[in-house]
Amino acid sequence: MEAWEMTMTLEQMPVGPGRVRTASVLECLAEAVRHDPGRTAIIHAHGRLAYGSLAQAVVRLQGHLAARRSGTGPVAVVMPNTAELTVAAFASWGAGAQVALLNPSYTAHELRPLLTGAAPSCLVAYAGREQVVVDLARELDVPVLVLGTGELELELLAADPDPAAVDRLGTVTPDLLATMMFTGGTTGVPKAVNHTHASLMATVQGMEACWPTTFAEETWLNVAPLFHIWGLLMGMLNPIHGAATVITVPQFDPPAIVAAFEEHGVTVFSGGPAEIYAGLLKAPNFAGSDLSRLRVCPGGGSRFAPALLDRWRSATGAYIYEAFGMTEIAPIACNPWGRQPRPGSVGLAAPLIELSIVDLLDPLIQLPTGSVGEIAVRAPHLTTGYHGHPDSEQWTPEGWFLTGDIGRLDEDGYLSILDRKKEMLLVGGFNVYPREIDETLMAHPAVLEAATIGIDDDRKGQRPVSFVVLAEGADPDTDLYAQCEANLIGYKRPVAIVLARGMLPRTPANKIDRRGLALLWQSEGSTD
Repeated sequence: MEAWEMTMTLEQMPVGPGRVRTASVLECLAEAVRHDPGRTAIIHAHGRLAYGSLAQAVVRLQGHLAARRSGTGPVAVVMPNTAELTVAAFASWGAGAQVALLNPSYTAHELRPLLTGAAPSCLVAYAGREQVVVDLARELDVPVLVLGTGELELELLAADPDPAAVDRLGTVTPDLLATMMFTGGTTGVPKAVNHTHASLMATVQGMEACWPTTFAEETWLNVAPLFHIWGLLMGMLNPIHGAATVITVPQFDPPAIVAAFEEHGVTVFSGGPAEIYAGLLKAPNFAGSDLSRLRVCPGGGSRFAPALLDRWRSATGAYIYEAFGMTEIAPIACNPWGRQPRPGSVGLAAPLIELSIVDLLDPLIQLPTGSVGEIAVRAPHLTTGYHGHPDSEQWTPEGWFLTGDIGRLDEDGYLSILDRKKEMLLVGGFNVYPREIDETLMAHPAVLEAATIGIDDDRKGQRPVSFVVLAEGADPDTDLYAQCEANLIGYKRPVAIVLARGMLPRTPANKIDRRGLALLWQSEGSTD
């Protein structure tokens, strides 16, 4: 299937053998249950949950939500990666509610403004992680349910599944709001991004078109947080859309994940950022494990060193397929399965997506092929907007959404991301993209990860400083300045290269925390 055909509409996109075209994610679950209620839907920390039992748990929790909700606001789910989170999400959708997904590791200080803005009708927390949520519920006068306690234990919710439960899952219209998800918030309070059931379904089908799977035969393993768009898709919606089995892991534990690959014959790995793949390659049981069934390994959210891509391919036989997306719309571009990925590129425009490169200063000016500018995207499944904070400046009058990423489209339609617009440096009047410096450093076999920031400079305005994580066993005396001198013009070369201790700091959305790096530079100011 030519998943990247620009003229294709949502109605024209093939759904694949065995699948039924559905108008909502709720219908996806219903179809999976009808296909085989006994098939395992979720493998979790305490056992397995079949599709029929999942439907029963969803229906029972719907009853509790109906009794506890106050008003028609969203249901705010503040939970770690568990089977119960999937139950909570589908129960909320079945009740006709929008689901607001929040980071369970946030403090009360971080959650308070998000919950205040969302104005939820109910909060849902998880036993053992509930105290902050319960306290905030009391403070904000919002009802709360704590899953994993009393009659809200998963075993009780899912017990004695009724075959007719699938008919009580509920129905929704495609234009009803389905999710409220929060951006990374690297420059302030995260924005609340709204999606409808229609836009979520287009997103699910777009992901499936990029990396096709076989209906009712795949086993997925997800490590991404379910409150993040990548985790929601790869750890919940896409597996259920394909009547697949998904393994939910509560935390990133490389040896346990490698063992799960082999034990359960994982075929689709959610992957994500480069450090996830790098961490698995370091697991002591990786080399001796049978990963022969692993087929689809998407990647995104950070830069991939060529050496890392090669090591994963050599070790597993599977390519890492880099892609590009955002909370506001995903996927935007992907290296499609079945073609050899193009290193350094996030791939071709995904289904339904129109891509354009626009002038950095005037987004109404579209630039020719090969030009560097801001990536703009237009598609029917873009977010309907930011809850409580309309931000019309991110949309042009023609409906183009400005991503804030700087990139380039080549003659074949492949997209390369150079950097975030807000992270571009101005060095002596020249534009400098930290990502270019990072990729130059990561091209050296001694470098596992790199991140560059700008520091103020009286003479040049800004100067680049790079932070580097060395690959295991690499010589700490490696001359990385020589690597930059051989590949970068003078004004692009970092004035300092700092060898980081451990991994680089990251935001809750698993992006490089550049503010944290700036603070680290201010506090230490050390160079290597």
